[in-house]
Amino acid sequence: MIGGAAAVAEVLAARALTLRADPLDEAMAGAARRAFVDWLGVTVGGADGLPASALREGLGPATGPSRLIGRPEAVPAPMAALINGTAAHTLELDDIYAPGLFHPGAPVIAAALAAADQGDVTVAALWRAITIGYEVGGRVAADLGPAHYSHWHTTGTAGAIGAAAAVAEIKQADARSFGHALALAATMAGGLQQTFRRDAKGKPLHAGAAAQAGLVAAAAAAGGLTGAEDALEGPAGLAAATGSPTPWAHSRSELTRPLAVETVTVKPYPCCGHAFAAIDAALELRARGVRPADIGQVQVQTYTTALTVAGIARPATEAERRFSIPHLVATALVLGEPAMGRDRLAGDRTAADPEVRRVTQRVALAAGPEFDRRFPQRRGARVTVITGDGGAQTADVPDRSGSPENPLSAGQLESKFLAAWPARSGRHLLDGLRQEDTSVRSLGLSAAPDTSIPA
Repeated sequence: MIGGAAAVAEVLAARALTLRADPLDEAMAGAARRAFVDWLGVTVGGADGLPASALREGLGPATGPSRLIGRPEAVPAPMAALINGTAAHTLELDDIYAPGLFHPGAPVIAAALAAADQGDVTVAALWRAITIGYEVGGRVAADLGPAHYSHWHTTGTAGAIGAAAAVAEIKQADARSFGHALALAATMAGGLQQTFRRDAKGKPLHAGAAAQAGLVAAAAAAGGLTGAEDALEGPAGLAAATGSPTPWAHSRSELTRPLAVETVTVKPYPCCGHAFAAIDAALELRARGVRPADIGQVQVQTYTTALTVAGIARPATEAERRFSIPHLVATALVLGEPAMGRDRLAGDRTAADPEVRRVTQRVALAAGPEFDRRFPQRRGARVTVITGDGGAQTADVPDRSGSPENPLSAGQLESKFLAAWPARSGRHLLDGLRQEDTSVRSLGLSAAPDTSIPA
C-alpha cells in the first residue's frame, strides 16, 4: 500500500487471483486455445529464422526441461522463453492487442510454456495462465499508450509484465509473490522503437527478452526476492521513465468481459499490422477490376502512427518492406492475394517486379483525421487509385482484417496454422489441445514429419 492506496502491481495481482478463482468458461478457454494455436504456427515458422538461430548458436548447447518449438532440443526455461519468444515475433505474424499497441502472444505464451514444461501442468492450467498474462499485459499496455509507444516497443515492456503474470499463475503464486513478480518484471523491461526504424534484425528479440524477463521475475519472486511495489506508477517508475504519464485507469479497473485474450487481432499478413487496413483496401480495389497498368497514382489515408511506423517510402531490404505501406499496397494491387503470404510479401523477387516498383513510387501517404480519432482501438484506412485517364476508385476499410471487428474465420485460422505445421501432425496436435486434462508436457511440439503420426 502506498499512502493508503494499493499499488498498481498489487491491483493487477488481485485481478489475476480473481481470474484464478473460477473455472474458465468455454469462451475464455476457446480464446486461450486459439491464441496458443496461432502462437505455435508463427513460432515454428520463425524457429529457423536468423534471430532464433543466432541465439541458439551464440548461447551454445544446453539441456533442460523446456522445449524449443519445432525442434528436438529442450533447454533451461529462461533460454526457451528467450528463443521461443524471439521466434514468435520473427515473421511479423503474431497476434495484436490493439488498445495497447501490443503483441501479447509472443512474450506471454513463450514464458508460460517454458514454465509449464518445468512441471506437471495441464492444458487447462496453461489456458488460465495465458488468459491472465494477456489480461495483465494488455491492461498495462493500454495504460502506457501511444505516448510510450512513440519511443518504446510495448511488446518488450508491457510484454515482460504480462509474461511474469502468466508464469506467476503457472507457479500458483500468492498475492504478495504475484505483485512482486510484476514489479520485478517492470524493472527488467525494455525495447526501443529505433530498432525497427532501420534495417536491423533485433526487433524480435524484444519479445524474447520480455518472455525471459517475465519468467525470471516470477521465479525470483517465488524465491523471495521483492520488487518496488510502485515500480509502475512511482515518480521514477516505468511510466515516468518512458514518457507516458497515466492514471492507470485500465490496470485499476474491475474485470469485465470481453477479456483481452478474447479481443486480439490475428494477423493475416506477415508484416506490420499498421499496414493491414491499407492492404485490405488495395486487395478490394484489385478485386473490383483495377489493373496495374492503369494505375497512375495511389493515395493512402490512415492514422498517423501507421505512417510513422510503417511509412518507409523507398524500402531497400526485406525488413524495411515489411514496414512499408507503399510497397505493401503496391504488392497487393499488382500481384493480389497470393503475394500476401509469408513467402512472397517482402521477398526480393516481389520487390524486383517492375510493376510493383513502379506503383510503389506512386503511392502517396496522408493522415486521415477520422482514422486518428478511432486509434488505437480501431485501425482503418482508405485507398484511392487514380488511373491514367483521370478516373478514380476508392476503397474504405474501417477495421483491418483479423481484428475483433473484422475477424478471420475458423477455417482461415486453421489454414494459417497448418501452413506452418505438417498437416497430419498439426491436426493431431490440435486434437490434443482439446483435451484440457492432458499434461502440457505430453503435447508434441517439435513439428515432427507426418510419418511419425499414426494414420
